Amino acid sequence: MDAALAQIGAGFGDAALVNARKLRVECLLRLGPQHPAVRARFSARAALLHAKSLNAAIALADRWWRDERKAHQIASALGRGNRLSLEVLRDLRLILRLMRFKRLQVEFGAIIAAACGCDFAEAAE
Repeated sequence: MDAALAQIGAGFGDAALVNARKLRVECLLRLGPQHPAVRARFSARAALLHAKSLNAAIALADRWWRDERKAHQIASALGRGNRLSLEVLRDLRLILRLMRFKRLQVEFGAIIAAACGCDFAEAAE
């Protein structure tokens, strides 16, 4: 019985949630920044990151996530919490950090332009 409970706990624990997020982000990365699902999920935030460097974008996304988490805690206390924006920001933070790890600072502007639907020539300026 204890072994079965341990397996169930492993399937629904914190590690499973983290793994599910990584798999979702991996799927989004495979789709690419021009895919409609990726644009629908990230285009509004990508437009706000348009003229930023990768490090500035990471700092800004972290600030957005902290602010949104505080707002969600307040809304949840009042019975009106919605986690969608937190999930989008968590995915965005993971993607941006992965881009920094992969040293994609040069490609960052083109990727953001593709995600928000901006013209690449406009993004280079």
